[in-house]
Amino acid sequence: MFIGPADRLDGGQINTWHCHACRTDWAIPITHWPVTSGPNCPYCLTEGTCWAALDPDRHGDLWTCHNGHEFVLTPEGIVITPGNEDLSDWAPVWPRSKRDRQDGDAA
Repeated sequence: MFIGPADRLDGGQINTWHCHACRTDWAIPITHWPVTSGPNCPYCLTEGTCWAALDPDRHGDLWTCHNGHEFVLTPEGIVITPGNEDLSDWAPVWPRSKRDRQDGDAA
């Protein structure tokens, strides 16, 4: 079960998990790396976005830009921003044609 993100003492970030069967807690470091064909940031429209982690609450991938904005990209290509999880107002769609064919569809 996903517990949530946490900050390490050395400044790194982790996702924490818990196993109900054996009652073990463990952490997985969050890795950021640049993506050359990722979605543009829906806030500042920068092309410099990085994949951050899987977002189990919204069933998509969490992305960040170098300005600190966060957003989720669903497997359908819908960009979800904080405060608009219900997709009632504004939900830009990242075209499937911009996805990297080598990596396949978004997770």
